[in-house]
Amino acid sequence: MKTTRDLIATLPVLVVLALAGCSSGAPSSSDVEKALKSGMAKAMSQASSVQGGEAVSAMMAKVEIKSVKVLECNKDASGTGFDCKVETEVSTPFAGDQKNTRMLHLVKGSDGWVIAR
Repeated sequence: MKTTRDLIATLPVLVVLALAGCSSGAPSSSDVEKALKSGMAKAMSQASSVQGGEAVSAMMAKVEIKSVKVLECNKDASGTGFDCKVETEVSTPFAGDQKNTRMLHLVKGSDGWVIAR
């Protein structure tokens, strides 16, 4: 009787561990959001370094990422990254709120996930 209770008590832990082991290693929604924000920061930096780019950089700074949801991710053909279908909602001063779905190619770098294409 005691072994049955012990088994029942440990079963949820085993299920959680088994599911954790099934992780595909794909980027999460928060990983993709960080990669998008990092890419925007780099683009703003590059824009501000060219003549007239300060205005573009200032407009980009007003873009707000409201939500990011990974719909699906599959390993790319080379096995080095993931092709992910991502739904984003952003708010911009010039176009308002916009929701769209797009494919992003993400690769894990030394500082986390980056958008590669």
